[in-house]
Amino acid sequence: MSWWPSGRVNPFNPEAGDAPAPGHPEDVAIVERSARLLWRAFPYFAWRYGERGRAFGRSDAGFLATLQELGEDVAVQQVTWLAALLAARGMPSLLLEYQLQSLGRATQRRRRPGAALLLGVAARMRSARLRVLDVQVSVRCEHLCRAAAHGVRCRRGAGLLIAAAVTDGARGLGEHDEALVRWLSDAVPDEHTWSVACRDAHALAIALLRRRGSVVA
Repeated sequence: MSWWPSGRVNPFNPEAGDAPAPGHPEDVAIVERSARLLWRAFPYFAWRYGERGRAFGRSDAGFLATLQELGEDVAVQQVTWLAALLAARGMPSLLLEYQLQSLGRATQRRRRPGAALLLGVAARMRSARLRVLDVQVSVRCEHLCRAAAHGVRCRRGAGLLIAAAVTDGARGLGEHDEALVRWLSDAVPDEHTWSVACRDAHALAIALLRRRGSVVA
């Protein structure tokens, strides 16, 4: 992988400054496609952050792509740092996990180097998440929110994000789950059923977390 020259403005997002980014045209194309896929998979991004969020999503994907140059343990440390930073801004680590999977698969398809590392870090993140709360918990939280979403696309995935934020807190990435639930509720202030669904999903995840005694460093 060739790197974007040090000291130059980030090619994906000028507001990201000189954050690391790939320079090879194929890697740039992989980053762009992966960022678009994640944007579509989680309408929450557009709902909460708008076009500025799209730009930072691209630069974050670019940073993750440069982890191919590192060993897996160092890459995990970098991802853990970024996960904690983004969680505090309303983005649970589940989103990074999905981004790494997307980047890894695209890198693999294009036979570019580093696919195994990206997929390996994503797998470690998934394993750590599921040790805290299993898939069924996330599914139940999502069903609660979808039942009150009335088919509105931007609310899709809210239950998954709530469960993921609870998991992040148990893993020591910062307790930002209540702030996320407040934002989701306040974003639709005139719909009591939506607010109740978000709170119920959060309460369910917390209750099952406590039942399992899942506190993971």
